[in-house]
Amino acid sequence: MNKAVVYCSQTGFTEKYATWLAEDLGCRAVAYAGRSSVDVEALDVLVFCSWFHAATIKGATWVKQVMARHPAMHVIVLATGATPPPASGWSSEGEIEQAFRRTFPKAEYPNLPHFYCHGGFDLDRLGVADRVAMRLFFRMLGKSAQGDQKAGEMLDIMRKGFDGTSREYLRPVLEHIADLESAEGAAGEPGAESAASAVSEPGAAGRARGSCEPGRAGKASEVRKTC
Repeated sequence: MNKAVVYCSQTGFTEKYATWLAEDLGCRAVAYAGRSSVDVEALDVLVFCSWFHAATIKGATWVKQVMARHPAMHVIVLATGATPPPASGWSSEGEIEQAFRRTFPKAEYPNLPHFYCHGGFDLDRLGVADRVAMRLFFRMLGKSAQGDQKAGEMLDIMRKGFDGTSREYLRPVLEHIADLESAEGAAGEPGAESAASAVSEPGAAGRARGSCEPGRAGKASEVRKTC
């Protein structure tokens, strides 16, 4: 299967994940600005890596256009955020699902595989407008921190900056792509089509393509600039 990774990154954390993915998949990692160099027509799998900015995913318009023009392509979205993943206890799976669905509504993209990876934060790498916005956010968070221990801890962490990236977070993404390749290989075997049609249930293909772990993300109200 022909694959490519396209990433939108501001401070380098999403780029790190995209680079790791490309290494593991044996394909190119292409920056969003150079997306026109990708031969989309030749792709079987496109992984779009981006980041949450004000609880929406940057660069989503382009990937939506790709999906509309190439409905048979396997498109996977990986979003990064500053909020630690649900396993950390800082967020719930449902909260990030809500954040993801602000950009990709379930009614329009019911089977879109999507994943969340913990990013990082570096105020100095942000653009001027984002730095101003984050300073205002720090002030608001500071007021909340007076009666909220978790908010206080988050404020301290973000003021200092951090890198929460881990290659281990990519495991579910790689497993999903491996499943796609296995299914593709099985479909190419002699007699596979007739055998599949004999055992498939209505709608089974849609369920399989949509198989992912929903809500792999951070709190919708706290998913901040990270990339």
